[in-house]
Amino acid sequence: MSASKPKSPQPSQEDALDEALEETFPASDPIAVDPPPSRPKPADDTGKGRTKHHRHGKH
Repeated sequence: MSASKPKSPQPSQEDALDEALEETFPASDPIAVDPPPSRPKPADDTGKGRTKHHRHGKH
């Protein structure tokens, strides 16, 4: 059996990391790369299709 190579990051990820490393100063600072969002947030549909009505009562 041949040993499988560990997966390396895609070139675009690697380029982003390289650029962030170059722009980081001093070297003790963490690199400035934001991870891509894992999933888009679901839309809040709690009031979807409803109009606001005022209840009658104490003001």
